[in-house]
Amino acid sequence: MKIEKQIIVNKSIEEAWEVLRDFANAHVWASPLTHSEGRGGSFRGCECSERISDIKGTGRTMEKLTQFSDDEHSLSYVVEEGMPKTVSNATNTWWLTSLEQNKTELNMKMNMVMGGLMGVIITPIMKMMMGKMFSTIMVDFKYYVENGSPSEAKRENK
Repeated sequence: MKIEKQIIVNKSIEEAWEVLRDFANAHVWASPLTHSEGRGGSFRGCECSERISDIKGTGRTMEKLTQFSDDEHSLSYVVEEGMPKTVSNATNTWWLTSLEQNKTELNMKMNMVMGGLMGVIITPIMKMMMGKMFSTIMVDFKYYVENGSPSEAKRENK
């Protein structure tokens, strides 16, 4: 199952990357996250190699960076813990593309491999739930980068 999202951010790629590259602290701007923190040593220029995140209504995940590039304004991670048993693998890649001086496209591509009969059965529900959550996160990111403060949804979900 693949989920792909994009959004245009009306700021420079450098300003958007400054927020995205702070892997450990996504909870500052992402409304579904109630807490996040970095773990492990540095990873290719990122201050940490893993992130623990508490997701409202879902529980805790542990994500491990597999790729991080300041030059390409991109990062990828695998979700190592916290997914339902029907998910055998989940990866996520985020990258930025400069469109103009103050216009940047944020892209996200998640790939989840579902296992077993139950995995097949719940795939449409998981796709809908994850798609909605990542749409919210993209809007939260855009708002935070453009305004320098959390979105109303994030402020309400603290």
